Amino acid sequence: MLSIEKANLKEFIDFPFDLYKGSQFFVAELKSETKHLLTDDPFWQNAEKELFLAKKDGKTVGRIAAITNSNHNKHWQDNIGFFGFFDCEDDEQTAKALTDAAVNWLKQKGKDAVRGPVNPSTNHTCGVLIDSFDSMPCIMMPYNYPYYDKLLKACGFEKAKDLLAFDRTDKNEFSPRMQKIINRILKNPDIKMRPVNLKDFDREVKTIREIYNASWSQNYGFVPITEAEIAQTAKQLKMIVKPELTCMIEIKGEPAGFAIAIPNMNRVFKVLGGWLNPLKLPKALLTWHKIRDCRMIMLGVHPDHRSRGLELLLIKHVVDNGIKKGWNKAELSWMLEDNKAIISVIEEAGCYKTKTYRIYQKTV
Repeated sequence: MLSIEKANLKEFIDFPFDLYKGSQFFVAELKSETKHLLTDDPFWQNAEKELFLAKKDGKTVGRIAAITNSNHNKHWQDNIGFFGFFDCEDDEQTAKALTDAAVNWLKQKGKDAVRGPVNPSTNHTCGVLIDSFDSMPCIMMPYNYPYYDKLLKACGFEKAKDLLAFDRTDKNEFSPRMQKIINRILKNPDIKMRPVNLKDFDREVKTIREIYNASWSQNYGFVPITEAEIAQTAKQLKMIVKPELTCMIEIKGEPAGFAIAIPNMNRVFKVLGGWLNPLKLPKALLTWHKIRDCRMIMLGVHPDHRSRGLELLLIKHVVDNGIKKGWNKAELSWMLEDNKAIISVIEEAGCYKTKTYRIYQKTV
């Protein structure tokens, strides 16, 4: 007998570990971090949620979160609700019961459409993987079984937007055209590039937030990052960020753009298996020191300085300095499928598409 009930937080967090038990590709964040994300994250200062579990004969077989996001709706002047943290056995009845629970809760909140998955927003992990299931995800990117797309379509959700991931190794090359453009731009004495200053990280993060919110404001799914959110993100990133994987561009001394890549800590999380087991810490620490791949998580150029090729400089700077320090592979993710301008740039930088993640929507 299938039933839907409001979730016990521990069961909600634990379920993916049961669902993906034995999967060589699934990687879970630390359970303590997921608990913090669901309870104390600054995101919830402007959002609400309800967590649901699906149970069959007393066994948990699925989970979902219904989410409101006032910052999103204020920015876009719409009335959308969201779902996230969706995990489910390969059963359409279970998936429908879960999504119906989320949709009904959001209808009671007055929402006229439901979009997701976002966990809990596009500033966190989001989307359903719809291809390339034979590799581990990069840090802060999701992984799921191939049947998720089928389940959500059966529940009446349709594709809203695809998000693309690209890879680049140290063996790939910049196109001659891109190198020529970069050489021309570098002749401008007003343009300066430097790594993020970790000794003045708080100030740097404030600048990054300003550029990010300005440069991404018209991109699909964008949600402004608040000061509290960026402060928490900075606290987390400062522990792992490497200067050679960052770049700040200044024009006449004024910040104009930035790029940040971080080590692929999923390799460490895979070892830990969701919690800080003292017996696994030595291997986790050794793995950390051996990480040679990374993910570019943020890149932005202030609108006042667009159409000058600064995106090319940012990518070139991070790639060149990363390779000098021994980094041999990077994922650039995610890119909107219809952002042809940035896709063209990263392809000319030697990147190639590897994965597709899908956002769904349903009118209610």
